Amino acid sequence: MKVGLLTYGLDRPLTGIGRYTIELAGALSHLEEDLEITLLQAGSSVSLKGEHFRRVPLPGCRLLPGLMTLGNFIIPWYARRLDLDIIHDPIGVAPFLFGAGRAKTIITVHDVLPWSYPGTSALLNIIIYRLWLPRMIRDVRAVITASDQSRADILRFLPVSPDRLHVLSYGIAACFHPLPPSDVGHYLAQRFGIISPYILCVGGMAPRKNIARLLEAFFTLEGEFPLLRLVLVGRTSGKKKQGGSMFMGGKMSDRILRTGPVSDSDLALLYNGCNLFVFPSLYEGFGLPPLEAMACGAPVVCSNASSLPEVVGDAALLVNPLETQALADAIRKVLANVGLRAEMRAKGLLQAQKFSWKRNAEQTMEIYRKVVYD
Repeated sequence: MKVGLLTYGLDRPLTGIGRYTIELAGALSHLEEDLEITLLQAGSSVSLKGEHFRRVPLPGCRLLPGLMTLGNFIIPWYARRLDLDIIHDPIGVAPFLFGAGRAKTIITVHDVLPWSYPGTSALLNIIIYRLWLPRMIRDVRAVITASDQSRADILRFLPVSPDRLHVLSYGIAACFHPLPPSDVGHYLAQRFGIISPYILCVGGMAPRKNIARLLEAFFTLEGEFPLLRLVLVGRTSGKKKQGGSMFMGGKMSDRILRTGPVSDSDLALLYNGCNLFVFPSLYEGFGLPPLEAMACGAPVVCSNASSLPEVVGDAALLVNPLETQALADAIRKVLANVGLRAEMRAKGLLQAQKFSWKRNAEQTMEIYRKVVYD
């Protein structure tokens, strides 16, 4: 079977969608299947290593406006030239205006934020999800998403029949696992100037990530945990950065560290070194960071909103992300109780084992076979 896998955004700091593309491609390539994968590259895919991939550049498509225009002409041309059986778009933009030759089309829709959480998306995303996808998605042979929450949202807002919509949970990258404490502490102090104890949050400064309430909760604990620090990992830019920095200039600013994007190896060390991982997001189509933290042995306090309860199960302490005091109380409860942290660590490690990129790839392959041969 010949599969064209569309890649986008792999030449910049990875988002969850970029992570999905890399892990899916790698896991598919290791299946014992008669499978030939061609990467249709909208921009470089240097972070996706492996000699087993054929790589075909899509000229002029590195940015979304190019992919959404030129891609509609280039993709069907390559589909015919390479005699592809399937083109899988793991990004969720479906540049299939003119089809894909004889190839069947599959799309992964990770969430539908412009519909389900309006007012927080960029204009281009609003156009894609409200105007473009409703038209394109009617003709794709299968739609993949990662959670029951996203499935319900897609069925509510997009013209997809339930029989074409498949829920395949994400996995966890192999680099996220427990590390020796002696290695972690020294490295974090040298690399970032981080000294335990600290709370970790991963996810950037978009409003739905709810960092403002986390900062408020952190400040209420000042007297009880005078040595405690808060480490924020993720991208910041423009107005989002300003909105997230509303508390940064006060007397506790020296106890808040923003690292920006970090490598996977550094992120694994940060997960391992934290006393508590907090994820107060208001909406997630899936939410990888809590699972990655659990896989590294970190206790997790997590929002009870959207898909997150189905992802973390009973291994995290769930809170209403709109209630700052509830968030502060949960943080206090975990930090003050050594026994609870040990229990949460054990539950988290078990929960993380339920998620596998190998299983995701196997289930994706089943969809490929169904689409091509049924």
